[in-house]
Amino acid sequence: MQVTIPKRIAERTGIKPGDSVVFEETPDERIMIRKVSGSSFDAARVLTAFDNLASDMTKIRSHVIEARSGLIEGLSGYIDSQ
Repeated sequence: MQVTIPKRIAERTGIKPGDSVVFEETPDERIMIRKVSGSSFDAARVLTAFDNLASDMTKIRSHVIEARSGLIEGLSGYIDSQ
């Protein structure tokens, strides 16, 4: 598919005729356009995403364990009352 990018936006983003672009929807429902440089697969970006995920999981681990303990305690109390 081909699209026409307004000249002002193309100049700002460095997009030239024939370049590949990606359209991405943001959480607030805006559409972002990003120039794809080289291959559309960016290994560094994928690795960074995995590193960020691992970091986030480390940060929430204690909260997950605490929630699990609370769930077990709550279920035990419920079962005992039956």
